[in-house]
Amino acid sequence: MPEPSLPRAAAPLGGRPRPGVSTGRGSWHRRASRPVSLWMVALVVVVLTHQWIPQSRWLLVHMVTLGLITTSIMVWGQHFTEALLKTRLGEESRPRQLHRLRLLSAGVLVTILGMLPAWPWVVVLGALMVSAALLWYAAALGAQIRAALAPRFEFTVKAYLGAACLIPVGATLGAVMAFSPGEPWQGRLLLAHQLVNILGFVGITVTATLLTLWPTVLRTRIELAAARRSTGGLLGMLLSVIGATTGALLGSTLLGCAFLLAYLGSFAWVAVTLVQVTLRAARQERTVPLPLFPVLSIGAGVTWFAMTVVGLLVMWWRSADAQLASSLVAADIQQLTVPFVAGFLLQVLLGAMSYLLPVTMRGGPRSTKAALEVMSRFAVLRTVTYNLVVALFVLSGIRTATSGAMFAALTLGTADVADFGSWSRVALSLLGFAVLFTFLVLMGLAIRASVRNRGVGLPMPGRAPDSSSGARAAPAAPASAAAGSSSLPTPTRAAASTSPRAETMGRRALTGALLGIGSVLGVTALGTSLDRAHGSLPDHGALRGAGAGAVAATGATTTIAVSMAEMRFSPSLLEVPAGDALVIELSNEDPYDVHDLVLASGISSGRLQPGESTTVDAGMVGHDLDGWCSIVGHRAMGMTLRVTAVGAGAAPGAEHPAAGATGQELTRIPLDLQAAPGAGYEPRPALLPPSVGPEQRLTLEVTDVEAEIAPGVRMDAMTFGGTVVGPVLRSELGAQLTVDLVNHGSMGHSLDLHAGRISPDQAMRTIPPGESLEYSITTDHAGIWLYHCSTMPMSVHLAAGMVGALIVPPAVLAEVDREYVLVQSEHYLVPEGAAGYDAAMHTGAHPVSPAKIAAEQPDVTVFNGHANQYVHAPLEARVGERVRLWVLAAGPSRGISFHVVGGVFDTVFKEGEYLLRPDNENRGGAQALDLAAAQGGFVELVFDEPGTYTAVNHSFVEMERGARALITVTA
Repeated sequence: MPEPSLPRAAAPLGGRPRPGVSTGRGSWHRRASRPVSLWMVALVVVVLTHQWIPQSRWLLVHMVTLGLITTSIMVWGQHFTEALLKTRLGEESRPRQLHRLRLLSAGVLVTILGMLPAWPWVVVLGALMVSAALLWYAAALGAQIRAALAPRFEFTVKAYLGAACLIPVGATLGAVMAFSPGEPWQGRLLLAHQLVNILGFVGITVTATLLTLWPTVLRTRIELAAARRSTGGLLGMLLSVIGATTGALLGSTLLGCAFLLAYLGSFAWVAVTLVQVTLRAARQERTVPLPLFPVLSIGAGVTWFAMTVVGLLVMWWRSADAQLASSLVAADIQQLTVPFVAGFLLQVLLGAMSYLLPVTMRGGPRSTKAALEVMSRFAVLRTVTYNLVVALFVLSGIRTATSGAMFAALTLGTADVADFGSWSRVALSLLGFAVLFTFLVLMGLAIRASVRNRGVGLPMPGRAPDSSSGARAAPAAPASAAAGSSSLPTPTRAAASTSPRAETMGRRALTGALLGIGSVLGVTALGTSLDRAHGSLPDHGALRGAGAGAVAATGATTTIAVSMAEMRFSPSLLEVPAGDALVIELSNEDPYDVHDLVLASGISSGRLQPGESTTVDAGMVGHDLDGWCSIVGHRAMGMTLRVTAVGAGAAPGAEHPAAGATGQELTRIPLDLQAAPGAGYEPRPALLPPSVGPEQRLTLEVTDVEAEIAPGVRMDAMTFGGTVVGPVLRSELGAQLTVDLVNHGSMGHSLDLHAGRISPDQAMRTIPPGESLEYSITTDHAGIWLYHCSTMPMSVHLAAGMVGALIVPPAVLAEVDREYVLVQSEHYLVPEGAAGYDAAMHTGAHPVSPAKIAAEQPDVTVFNGHANQYVHAPLEARVGERVRLWVLAAGPSRGISFHVVGGVFDTVFKEGEYLLRPDNENRGGAQALDLAAAQGGFVELVFDEPGTYTAVNHSFVEMERGARALITVTA
């Protein structure tokens, strides 16, 4: 390719260097690359500690994309710009570039600090800082383009500029998402955010760089005319990203997929040129081998990028008939995180740096050659191992018959995707991480090799004339041009293909490939054996076809029609003669929801839109098999299925249906929130109790009970008065309230009445079993107050049910027709089969899980002690009646955004004061009462039409765990 080397007469842009100031780029690159190195070290730390970090998945992804990749783009984008435009900047401009990098790193850190504790305005500040850094970077590139005298490669720099201008758009979308706008906008914004940042900023920048970097790495040429023709693809990619983002924001699958297809076509237009360059390099005879790792790593990364974009297109198109298509794709796109981040981004980054770092360290040809050789050590072994690990993770997440077959093929038939449990994942993750970590080790060794060979000359073989229209091969352009006048040896027309060196290289490559395959197979076998030994296989004990036991195939086929509707499979129990092949004729008869069927064998139906049908070939059934809907939340709501192999012996572990949860305390408890409360459960009255006057004395008895908190789910509860969420207490302003706490429990307990002003030393002390205490306060302040056990660990006692509400109405309170009380609490349960489950005081009840409390992973969120009890026993009202709803967020950790679907609040009272009254001059209304944990208030509304209204926690994940109540309004 034409070598864009800097002419000796060219003056640095921005003035002459100051006397005594080094004009070499070595020191600049060392300083500029420090943030990249720091992000690498931080990434290693987070990988090793991610299980203790909240939102670790989000953090890891953004540390790679925002930290590593964006910083690297800013560093090397400046490097290539100077080399391609032949406008080397003066030393006085370097501090400004360092300030940009520091602003970017600070912005990323602020964004992370805002996201982890969910502080949206901090996220906004971080997004502004990141956007400012990228716009500053884009402005600097524009200035260099204008100053260039003969910018033949300005199209690459213009692509950098355009891609950088997309970041503020993506950052804005991300900042808006931090405020949780709700569906459909949350899903649309997330999809648009991913399109702009991933396909736009990163995809365009990497593709533009490859037009000059790829020929350089291959030590061949690219014709300037061909490179210029390829820039049409870069423009097409930019316009396609804008169009696809518009489609995502509008919720238009057709528009989004059309532009995504155009993006693929534009990328293919550029890729054709890159393939031509690759073929030319393959035909080129050389005596000095190519730096192998950059070639393999970059090539593999680009391949993963193309496959990821195709996967995104398929996902989006399949959601074409869904009501929340963008939201579905935004959720499903998490399946593409591994191929994009691990397969594409990291491989391209490390491959490029493995080439660029040696040639920018200067020191002469031998120094550069030595460093490149070090960076390419074990290249085939590293590349094969890493890509095989990534492929196995990707295939294990797809869960289709085809992906299962490919998984088995990649493991040479030694492993099954259904055996890919937690131990296997951890073992392979460590192997992949070890491969990545070798880059840091080799980088240190390469620096040492470069320093040791600095200044040592290297004989330069002569160049053969080239009669083609392209320029001579540039052995290290543009990188070497930026590094100085030294370059790598230029290949000659020697018969390298038959040389002993080539034969040795071939044997080494084959050995590396075999070692890579063998290491992955060995680690997979080790992980599988550990999974079986520790019972951590998904749905362990469910047979995955003919190979799972001694049941012989009958040759017969059993066909069963199964429908999906209202969070149910019908029938949900499929009885199949052992040895028969099972074919499921699956239809989605739900008028609104998308559903699918995933079997424990890894076979999946794929998502079915309302009215769609498909046939699922489940294979030969030898033992019982579980199935479920994989749509987020559907399995938790009871959408499960069971295949029973009639006539087969019990599958290993079948006597323990939840054996897959052994040692897995964070596993969610299966819930059927569509079912009615269990037999014998009486829905709890929600009416506000009447006033008891200016003085009241009552007894709260602490008892340990077995309490149902969701249909069929019982908790080993600690209670005030025998119920999860104690009785609603009522007092009046200025009244005297005395509580006699009697501990009939099995451990020490205490009481904290938030409404009182009293020293906690005596009144709130912990009393042992069998003792009592007197707790007396004056209720001087209005509100709905939390009371709870204050014995440590308080979170466990509260999650076990020891919470309640004390209501003190304001002095002047308007009359209403109905008055209800809803106390929200969340609960965390040890799964059956997990460590600690057998420690329950009541057989069949789930103990409280301290691990889930610490991880903030509740199983169920309830109103007044039972999930969805008021769905089956709705609250009542009449048209025209004024209804007051007292609401308390009891916690222990979750707040509430209380909302009544179809209603508008004209009165809002929160934490002791009115925020809204019916006669306000602005005619204002409220849609939600937002309460943090331990806060309370009330709202009032009037229903104008008969119907069924729903009171919910508008933090919908809590609603879907059970924080939901119906209000039936009659004429």
